[in-house]
Amino acid sequence: MFVFVGLIAFLAFVLALTIGIAFLLDIVAPNRSWKSRAIWAALIAAFLPMSLPIITILSELGFRSEAVVPVAGLIIGALFIAAVVCFPAAYFFSKKRAVGRGPVSETVFD
Repeated sequence: MFVFVGLIAFLAFVLALTIGIAFLLDIVAPNRSWKSRAIWAALIAAFLPMSLPIITILSELGFRSEAVVPVAGLIIGALFIAAVVCFPAAYFFSKKRAVGRGPVSETVFD
């Protein structure tokens, strides 16, 4: 039971992180297309929680052949989370934010 609650909490955290990063990218980089902002938000939100285990494994084992399998597993897991969990949320959020926006002008002051 605790495993399922932990999994739901982790997925909720990753979804909130995805929407937050998509919102920040919408504010910081409005000249990028909403599709690229959605992709970047999904990748950043998926790899951010996985960075701590990757850094821990690499610091304990070093850059030796024993570290390849666990690090590759974490990277593949992060890509899976990015594709299945994060990208749909970032896609719909970025698309909805881009619908009501007009073209972005490059001049700040007229």
